[in-house]
Amino acid sequence: MTYFTFLWECSVVGYTLLLSLIEYKTLVMRGDLDRANQILPTIPKEQHNNVAHFLESRGMIEDALEIATDADYKFDLAIQLGRLEMAKEIAEEVQSESKWKQLGELAMSSGKLQLTEDCMKYAMDLSGLLLLYSSLGDAEGVSKLACLAKEQGKNNVAFLCLFTLGRLEDCLQLLVESNRIPEAALMARFYLPSKVSEIVALWREDLSKVNSKAAESLADPEEYPNLFEDWQVALSVEGNTAKTRGVYTAAENYPSHADKSSITLVEAFRNLQVEAEESLENGDVDHEVAEENGHVENEGDEEEQQENHSLFFLEEEGVVDADSTDGAVLVNGSEGEEEWGTNNKGNPSA
Repeated sequence: MTYFTFLWECSVVGYTLLLSLIEYKTLVMRGDLDRANQILPTIPKEQHNNVAHFLESRGMIEDALEIATDADYKFDLAIQLGRLEMAKEIAEEVQSESKWKQLGELAMSSGKLQLTEDCMKYAMDLSGLLLLYSSLGDAEGVSKLACLAKEQGKNNVAFLCLFTLGRLEDCLQLLVESNRIPEAALMARFYLPSKVSEIVALWREDLSKVNSKAAESLADPEEYPNLFEDWQVALSVEGNTAKTRGVYTAAENYPSHADKSSITLVEAFRNLQVEAEESLENGDVDHEVAEENGHVENEGDEEEQQENHSLFFLEEEGVVDADSTDGAVLVNGSEGEEEWGTNNKGNPSA
């Protein structure tokens, strides 16, 4: 070790030059790595990061990773080399949120989904977890995320999780608990019409604290059903959708659902009611013509004809013909048929 001291305008500046470090760098630049490795143990440990930076500048990143002692620097080197497991160990030791996010992004781009999930959990990246679980179709993960988001006060993420799962009642309750009563009333109008009166009562109570006249002007469908178009149809739709709301269609069946009609369920029900009436009227006309011609068919044949030429609306089973030319969609309460909910364009079902 050599020391140099310089006098510069009455100032003393000292420099320390490690001969072993100089010799090591010289041998590395000459390409004599074997002799350089023999000298490396003579270099003090506090200078190992200096050596690692030198090796990184020479493009010897793997050698730099082996020599480096600083955790942050080693993490950066491990990320450069794509050594995700080593980077994970360092992140667990350091417990830095930024490092978990950085590692999670790299893991996702590399297709390491399990590691991505772990990193996002450590970083509390709830939005990232929602994207991951929804992309994987992991209903259980989305459900757990809803609870976690609610605990962390991330109500927007919790709402999206619950809505994705079709837990509309929980969505409504979350809006009420968050004091978003107007939004809850609008959601109930479109998705849970049977809850509208209950939410309107809460809205009136809350609004009366600010403006009593405005609170009194809020309309309740139980009091003014004439102000709510297709109200009874909406209630019927809700009753049928409740049966399949918790049934999730497999992602592999997406092609069979991609080209479904964009007609809303209320429109479908309205069209079916009109078509059912027209079908019955047409059946009466056909029957009268057959009597005039003396070819009245027996009761069994008449029923068969009505099945072939008429469209039936079974309100209790919720059957709608998907192949009709007027754009009606097939919706069935059984698990094997179309799931009730929003249409392809995101329009509300009721």
